[in-house]
Amino acid sequence: MSERVLVLYNLPSEEAQFRAHAAASDDGVIHAVENVVGALNRCGTPVRVAGVRHLTDVPVTLAADNETVVFNLVERLDGGVNDVNFVPAVIRALGRACTGGDTASLLLTLDKNLAKARLAEFGVATPAGVVVPVGAKPLLDALPDGPLFVKPLCSDGSEGIDAGSLVRERAQLPAAVARLHAQCGQSALVEAFIEGREFNLAVMERDGEPLALPPAEIDFTLFPKGKPHFVDYSVKWMPGTIGGRVSPRRVPADVDAATIARLRELACRAWRACGCHGYARVDTRMDARGHVFVLEVNVNCDLSPMAGLPAALAAAKISFEDFSLQMVAEAKRNAK
Repeated sequence: MSERVLVLYNLPSEEAQFRAHAAASDDGVIHAVENVVGALNRCGTPVRVAGVRHLTDVPVTLAADNETVVFNLVERLDGGVNDVNFVPAVIRALGRACTGGDTASLLLTLDKNLAKARLAEFGVATPAGVVVPVGAKPLLDALPDGPLFVKPLCSDGSEGIDAGSLVRERAQLPAAVARLHAQCGQSALVEAFIEGREFNLAVMERDGEPLALPPAEIDFTLFPKGKPHFVDYSVKWMPGTIGGRVSPRRVPADVDAATIARLRELACRAWRACGCHGYARVDTRMDARGHVFVLEVNVNCDLSPMAGLPAALAAAKISFEDFSLQMVAEAKRNAK
């Protein structure tokens, strides 16, 4: 491949509210950069690497050279909460191709309630739930029966999720919601907690169509006794939380062929519902009756070596080099 690629990523935040808890996810970005740069270099693709901290840094950085494709690994920017989602729009406005999701899909999936509405239009089931704005109290009569899960409306990477996110006693819900409001400074999404198995499906674009990779299952048998069965921030980012492993998973999941086909079809439907491009991860839970619910669609998911998408690529016998080249090719195709 003769064209040069700019690998663009976010520098660590200078804002106090992010510095306090984002070090682990910032390290994940650096590992993703190293993974992508290494893969492209092994394929003979010339690469420039640059970090940005604000949206206004993006055009300045692009102007420093003339790469035709930007591999977008920017996950957070200082400034407005939505600034990071406009990185693809700025890149494309300056005439460069951009890997991964576009601004529309990033904005849609950042707001979990908007994403739920779009998924419903495509016949994709999600847990019943309600949004509780900052300062408001949850209306208990509007909530589904059973255990509830409290998470930030507009965050990713399991930020704001910990052991207290699962609420089994209704009397504890107002305190859990108020704590999230104070901690995250944003609305809470309160949903039915789906007891059961958790499957994550990485999806990549190939010739403009979604390809769902072999599903992974979170291995709850590795969780310490008494630890709730869901992936919180510590499980996702802090080695040692689960026996020295991060996001313990089995890839491919130990399920029958019919279930694999059903999960893959659902993941592709969710991909199309959210207008995804490039690569994404669809997180699901399956209840005791075999009903599958989509929890989130994660556009531009983690590409660090220990993350779920590289593990799914390995299970599909697709090298990370081939994946990286495919993402560059899809970026060019989508820019036409």
